[in-house]
Amino acid sequence: MVACFERTFEVMTRVQRLAMALPGDQWTRLSSAAAALAEYQLSEHGPLLRIAALTALPEPIRRQMVQHSDRVSDRFASMISDGIAEGSIRPVDPFIAAQMLNATLNAGAELGYWVPGVGQKAAPAVFARPLLMGIFGK
Repeated sequence: MVACFERTFEVMTRVQRLAMALPGDQWTRLSSAAAALAEYQLSEHGPLLRIAALTALPEPIRRQMVQHSDRVSDRFASMISDGIAEGSIRPVDPFIAAQMLNATLNAGAELGYWVPGVGQKAAPAVFARPLLMGIFGK
């Protein structure tokens, strides 16, 4: 179980690092990371391990995995904060927004059940975009 969590965190961290190296503003980087992870959930390599699996771990190991999950979320918060500072992301609480993004991407493992027949390439538009743009966003 720990190896599965570590794999999940490694994938998310790798996507975040790749996104942070992209040219452009923080909005582009954040939305690119969200899109890539949403697609990953429906790929042959996915899905990532659901955070709900933490309950299967003994308490000391669970705490370690939660701390690692928090670091992933903190990287999103950093991207959001930088985007707010540069003006590409509207002012929001970066830590709450990062937790929401992390939770949404985590729940993406269930997307195939919610939207039967959804394809991997449609995942960002169907799942990540509503979180980032609002459900009534264009």
